[in-house]
Amino acid sequence: MLKPNQLRRRLAGGRKAIGAWLHTGNPVAVEALSNVGYDALIIDNEHGPASLDATRAMLQASLPHDIGMGVRVPWNDPVYFKQLLDLGADTVMVPWINTPDAARAVVDACRYPPKGRRGMGPWRAMANGVSLDDYSAHMAENLYVMCQIETPEAVANAEKIAAVDGVDMLVVGPYDLSGAMGIPGQFDNPEHRKLVDAALAAATKAGKPCAIVPHGRHDAASLFKRGFAFVIASTEYALMRKAGAAEVEAARAGM
Repeated sequence: MLKPNQLRRRLAGGRKAIGAWLHTGNPVAVEALSNVGYDALIIDNEHGPASLDATRAMLQASLPHDIGMGVRVPWNDPVYFKQLLDLGADTVMVPWINTPDAARAVVDACRYPPKGRRGMGPWRAMANGVSLDDYSAHMAENLYVMCQIETPEAVANAEKIAAVDGVDMLVVGPYDLSGAMGIPGQFDNPEHRKLVDAALAAATKAGKPCAIVPHGRHDAASLFKRGFAFVIASTEYALMRKAGAAEVEAARAGM
């Protein structure tokens, strides 16, 4: 029932990891992508439609597979964290973290007392015969918190955010960052590149890995070379469209 955090394990020792987004809210997508080589899948509940019940089903679908599973939450909401962790999540990604106080609030909501203020009621673990003491000890070792850096203010505070005890990773959001800078989509603008690199440097200085998504001409391979540890490279929607278009093109060539 209680599995070690696979993303944490895969990133141990400075290793790198490749991931994909899940936007459909469908556990079949988890089954389809769990055995193709990804290190982790991230359920996107900020922009995606998945309910907590659908999220539970997606996490359950991953259990037979050797793959990390994370959930991007809609907002820095302690009630949502409590429900999400109780249903089985161990990795959370939180958008729009601009200050170390916001990062501390995330960690506080996800940790049990005395280190935090998460309410005690992990119904799913206990329904599977796991004691509260065993579950608490497991989460103390396996909780993984990812804070998104998406504004110039967040970049300015990135080193302090990364230094917060319990923050495990910074995640640069290049799209929202460009929008917050007033240059949406201008990923080759020198100022945008400067802020992305500054966030990466801040994470590195704090001894924390940094994640990002491909943007513009900056693909997964080039981002790994720049020093990013985790690249969430695509979505199941994009993968289906790309594979479908390639199959149709190949078939039409023989018509």
